[in-house]
Amino acid sequence: MFDPTENLRVFTVPVGADFAAVLLDGLNMRMAGLDPFARAGVEVRLNTRRAQRVLQDRMARDARFAGMMPRIDGAEALLTQSGLSVAVDPLRRKVHVARLIAGLIAQEPGLAPRAAVFDLADRLLDLLDTLQAEGVAPDRLEGLNLDDVSKHWQISARFMRLLWTLWPDVLEQTEPGRQDPEVVRITQVAALEAEWTRSPPDHPLILAGSTGSRPWMRRLMRLVAGLPQGAVILPGYDPDLPEMLWQKTDKPSLTPDHPQAGLAQVGRAMGLDMADLPSWTSAHGSTARGRLVSLALRPAPVTDSWLAEAPARHVEVGEATEGLTLIEAPAEREEAAAIACAMRDAVEHGKTVALITPDRDLSRRVAAALDRWRLIPDDSAGRPLHLTPPGVLLRMLLNISGTVPAPAALIALLKHPLVGGAKQSRRLHLRRVIGLQTGRDVLATPQTDWDRIAGWAADRQNDDGATAWVAWLADCFAPLSRLTQDVEPALALRVLRGVADRLSRGLDDDDPEIWREETGLAATALLDRLDAAADAMTGLTLTDTMRLVEDELIAAQVRSAAFLPHPGVLILGALEARMTRADITILGGLNEGVWPERPAPDPWLSRKMRDNLGLPMPERDTGLAAHDFQNAINAPQVILSRAARAGGAPTVASRWMIRLTNLIAGLGEEGVAALDAMQARGEVYLDIARAVEAPAAPLPPAPRPMPAPPVAARPRKLPVTGVETLIRDPYATYARYILGLRALDLPGREADDRERGTVLHKVMERFVPALQGAQGAEALDLFAQTATDVLAELVPWPATRALWRARLMRVAPVLVEREIARQVDATPLAREVEGQRTLVAPPFVLTAKADRIDRAHDGTLRIYDYKSGTPPTPDQIRTYALQLPLQAEIARDGGFRDIEPAEVSRLEYIGMGASARIQPVDETDDRTRDAWQRFAELIASYESAARGYPARQQPSHLTYASDYDHLSRMGEWEDGDEAQVQEVGR
Repeated sequence: MFDPTENLRVFTVPVGADFAAVLLDGLNMRMAGLDPFARAGVEVRLNTRRAQRVLQDRMARDARFAGMMPRIDGAEALLTQSGLSVAVDPLRRKVHVARLIAGLIAQEPGLAPRAAVFDLADRLLDLLDTLQAEGVAPDRLEGLNLDDVSKHWQISARFMRLLWTLWPDVLEQTEPGRQDPEVVRITQVAALEAEWTRSPPDHPLILAGSTGSRPWMRRLMRLVAGLPQGAVILPGYDPDLPEMLWQKTDKPSLTPDHPQAGLAQVGRAMGLDMADLPSWTSAHGSTARGRLVSLALRPAPVTDSWLAEAPARHVEVGEATEGLTLIEAPAEREEAAAIACAMRDAVEHGKTVALITPDRDLSRRVAAALDRWRLIPDDSAGRPLHLTPPGVLLRMLLNISGTVPAPAALIALLKHPLVGGAKQSRRLHLRRVIGLQTGRDVLATPQTDWDRIAGWAADRQNDDGATAWVAWLADCFAPLSRLTQDVEPALALRVLRGVADRLSRGLDDDDPEIWREETGLAATALLDRLDAAADAMTGLTLTDTMRLVEDELIAAQVRSAAFLPHPGVLILGALEARMTRADITILGGLNEGVWPERPAPDPWLSRKMRDNLGLPMPERDTGLAAHDFQNAINAPQVILSRAARAGGAPTVASRWMIRLTNLIAGLGEEGVAALDAMQARGEVYLDIARAVEAPAAPLPPAPRPMPAPPVAARPRKLPVTGVETLIRDPYATYARYILGLRALDLPGREADDRERGTVLHKVMERFVPALQGAQGAEALDLFAQTATDVLAELVPWPATRALWRARLMRVAPVLVEREIARQVDATPLAREVEGQRTLVAPPFVLTAKADRIDRAHDGTLRIYDYKSGTPPTPDQIRTYALQLPLQAEIARDGGFRDIEPAEVSRLEYIGMGASARIQPVDETDDRTRDAWQRFAELIASYESAARGYPARQQPSHLTYASDYDHLSRMGEWEDGDEAQVQEVGR
């Protein structure tokens, strides 16, 4: 098949060429004249399974290969034939290293948090693989100069030295007969070299598609290229790169982030003159697009070549950009919609289309947008397991392991689609969950109170099985709640699986849905793998174990076969795209930090330390990504896409996009016209996406509501706190007291402002009568003890308890001093006392609950109101904050329980916030003195059927969000819009 040669047999396929098609063309040409058995003896080794499937499929449909076809397999399969070493299980290896790092963190707590042990283990294993692959001896680490580096790098370097020296022994003790993957590969390549030296294969062997990014692969490529009938085919070769940049020097001319830097490294490793390598076929060579992109991506030191080569590119820029489209979307959502429209358009015209992107968020958005037309793309990556229903359920259980679940977490768990059984059991389960969620005060506790829930179930009418259901739930969660930090990982994993299984079966013990289909099988396989490695996890805490499970869930991917994808709509990663060619190629997510990705930081070795050890820099990964970009952008029809904003923040275009567009724009009028044409073609897809997502007819904005119900339906009773709402936002009064709508309490009890106000009121309620003439330090100590007791009783959150006590004690001296002064000429009379006063015409009852009423020595009353925040200002009191003036009118009328009518001599708001400001009410002011008359006039005005309840009547003062803003459709109307009366209830 190949002519004899003394040189290494290495061929290239140029960037942009359909690699599979070119490979088949060359195979057909070289196998011409071979008999069927000789053709069947040809071996083609590829670097990915997808590449193997693509080539097999194309070969099966190619009439030129009818009959006996060459054998197609993976490159690594060559090494497994040697059968020497066995690689250690990656999960067990990770756990072993994580335990060593945990010991380091225990000795050096400032190095990293304990929660980072598995992330640090992943990075350390990557570094360990690189050290082994590059052949760095342990003594090289000993020779590192650490005098001028920070303490962090000194600690990590010492740990690396120790690990690098002792790791083989640690691995032998923990995993007998197993070795690191890189060591296994190196050993297998060496064994293959020895075997082929004695008896080289006598049949053609072709290694194709690899860029040689790993040292062992470059060694294997050299071995195959030196066989009598061996050949290596390099993908994505740039034939337009100047020969001087391919030079074989100790200091490479190509920087690591250049697209061809990886192939240049292969050339140096194999001793090849890359500028003179032959092409696999002569039918594919340089193109106008390839020359333009090659020039745009030249290394920074030689960008002066832009000026030298501009005249030639100036002439052909129109041809080079003819098949290029540029989408610059305003935001991520618009980018995904435009890409989806481009893919839909391709299908409509009978063309295949492939989206190539490393951004999994973008690919998921595009897949969701394609669902509008029931187009299911063939996604090479599948879905992350942690985003599938089984993965979500397992993660929710991980978050409550070792604790009693919070009410919000409990409700979320019980509503999960895989919990509660199947069909009828599931429907009954959901009805009970909704009843539990809407039951008042059932879940108003920081942690789930099963006794309280059992009481709710016992009182539930027409549901005899509710009690058994609650008992089943408590029994399900009990094993998970009882887990402690020192539990054995194997037991924790069994409990996790058992709880998930039982919740999925439901009360009626149905077949568990969680382990079904591809996602369930993947979750089962993951848990099995974790169980198999449980013995290596000894010493891990419960938190460590659960974090490891979550990390593995996030890393796992699932390809679902529930629906057949469209064969012509593909979503590919950059690696899978090398062997796949579509009629239209879309390169999405071309923003800096996305494509290319930012190099991952190395927490173990600094850049200088890596350079001293001769290790590759992080920019090498950028160069590999650039190679994939250069190869993909040279396809005939290409759409380049990026979003100008991501997550609400501006983005920066990919460095490759910036260089390419700058070069095109600088090529005279032709270049400017070409760039404008690219952007115009992209704008077409953005316009289509806007049109698709726009409503058929714009909905008219909602008017500012002012419902006017019948007078008989209007409330006849309000608390004094509701008067402010009636003045400021009458619509909220309408919704609360006429429609009977109340905001649903969220599950759980939060440490919010309302809770803090309750605590502060309770402190003063207990402290005031207990003071009894105490002075100075004694009074302050009494206040401190009262605050401590109340907080311990009412605040179950230790951190919040400490914070609130500290804030209260900062203002305690002022509060105590003022309280002592108040009791000099007055005696506390009542606390949290209820009262009411009736308005005769129209009939109306005003209720109140006074925080505190004192009796002055002259027989008058003093009414105080505690404020956890800032007390209202005098202007606010005169305008709408009528709470204390109206309470004074109730007191004068004798409306407070067990308190005789009397004149009120003082009204005062007592601030207990950071400023401890007090705000007296000036009753000499006309508007304050006439509060009851103003209230009567307000109520009388609502006796007219024409008077409605407008939304946000005083918006200039309304600074809070109402529970009913969404009901009034606020946002569709402005505060300055005229409210429109709407007759309701008639």
